[in-house]
Amino acid sequence: MKRARSKRSGRLPGIVRTSGLAAIAVLALHVNMAWAQPEKLTPRAYRLADAAYKAIAAGDLPSAEDYAARAVKVQPSSLQLELLLLDVYLREGKIEQADQQADSLLARYPNDGNVLAQHGFLEQRQQRYEEAVTDFAAALDKGSWDAAQQRNLRLAWADSAMMAHEPDQAGKALAPIESDPDVAVQLRVAQLRLRNGDHPGALAAAQLAQANAVTDDDKKSAASLIEYAKQTPPDPRDEEAQKTLQQAYDLLRENKDSEALTEFQKGFALGGGKAGNYADAGYAAKRIGDNDEAVKLFETSLDADDHEHAFDEQRRFGYRREVEQLERTWGFVVSLPYQVSAFSYQGTVDVLQPGIEAYWQPPKIGYQNGRILQFFMRAYGTAYDGSGNVTGLPTLQGSIGARYKPLVDQNLVLSAERLVRLGNQSQNDWLARLGYSSEAGTDMQVAEPSWRSWQLYAEADYFVHQGRYILYSQFRYGHTWALTSISDHLTVYPHVALVFDHDSKEVNQTAIGIGPGVQFRFWFRESRYSAPASWADLTVQYHFPLTSAARSRGVLAQLTLWY
Repeated sequence: MKRARSKRSGRLPGIVRTSGLAAIAVLALHVNMAWAQPEKLTPRAYRLADAAYKAIAAGDLPSAEDYAARAVKVQPSSLQLELLLLDVYLREGKIEQADQQADSLLARYPNDGNVLAQHGFLEQRQQRYEEAVTDFAAALDKGSWDAAQQRNLRLAWADSAMMAHEPDQAGKALAPIESDPDVAVQLRVAQLRLRNGDHPGALAAAQLAQANAVTDDDKKSAASLIEYAKQTPPDPRDEEAQKTLQQAYDLLRENKDSEALTEFQKGFALGGGKAGNYADAGYAAKRIGDNDEAVKLFETSLDADDHEHAFDEQRRFGYRREVEQLERTWGFVVSLPYQVSAFSYQGTVDVLQPGIEAYWQPPKIGYQNGRILQFFMRAYGTAYDGSGNVTGLPTLQGSIGARYKPLVDQNLVLSAERLVRLGNQSQNDWLARLGYSSEAGTDMQVAEPSWRSWQLYAEADYFVHQGRYILYSQFRYGHTWALTSISDHLTVYPHVALVFDHDSKEVNQTAIGIGPGVQFRFWFRESRYSAPASWADLTVQYHFPLTSAARSRGVLAQLTLWY
């Protein structure tokens, strides 16, 4: 039966690569007839085999293949002739045919040392090093070899084991010959000792190899190994730390954030970890809801980068924004919106309606990897109305409620609140909201002088007792400039706005307007580890009406403080 195979690439430690391995493999493959046990061939099979050898000597490989194949047909029971055909396939570079031939021989002669050796060299040639290790070990155990043949097999076994990252097998292969001063032996002994952390032993073997080296390649390899051996051996804790961190990344690829975080912490405890590792661990902690640990890891990442300088300014800002979001547990918003649409042929709007909201975001459960839960209280009213309507305390409306953002990657917000009558012109009611927004370029870009910005916001409100629903949306598109000549925290955002609202209780239910706008924003309240948590902005827009509703036309100015 054909064995299951795996292809595993690798690199020999140190400098010696596959030149020695290839030479040994060619030698072994081309002398297989000498290794085979003598067989009695029929006269015709003998003549065909002899013709095959002569064709090989003349460089006529197609004829050699023809003679060898015919010889096998004449005497199919001959292992010697089968090996001859395998040898010709290999000389011709017909690896697929050689593979089939070698597998067939191994199935029929699983305990023949020569077959195992040839199969091992073929596996080695195709970089199937783990299978080659098994074949060479079995070949040495089951075959009858002279000293030179054993040496070649052991070197091939050791090479395959090193390429398969199996130093224990390489040690077994080299143990009986490690005192041999031959350069091929000592170069491999030096490599193995370096792999195992034995720098003094590697230096001794490399120096012995250098003393016996003849070719330029061997001299260069020995000199390079000597240089490596003289270097300070790596701290085993460092190697263990790097191995542990790699396991953490393997777990991340499997979406096992909790297990990955555990491995990250083990690697850090062993002294490993750079700025990027701490940041990646911070994201793992964030995804499993361990916000406190995530904050610590992002802060450690920033500290480490002070020395490494691995991050650009925008990336550092991104980690600081993560810290700000993870640490936020409360805030408030004050808004002063003023709209005037005098000269409208369908009435006028001239009103100032300030409002304030305070919210609380519970620790841990309030922020779960982008899922947000907040409880809030709100109050607003009409401070000025140019139409002569009631203003002041009688219009004061209160509310209390909760909102939830259930999706990690989409800004969809569900909200429910109880409207509380504070003034005699306000009311008690229940209000349900569904809001969605998407945006780009609305946060600071600390490494750019200007950048493209856009925002889309849509909201649906339903007042239960009134049976009233309101739909509202606004789309802004423009470009933001940093006004660094005034302050590196001040930006200006000229844009075009498209505004839509539909109110089921209004006479003119639908209002649509479009027009230019500009927004000035100042960012503040930041720290070494936290991006600016607050901002104040002034937005002014002029809407050209696309419907007859008075509110679709005129100037809208709003001053907002987000704290």
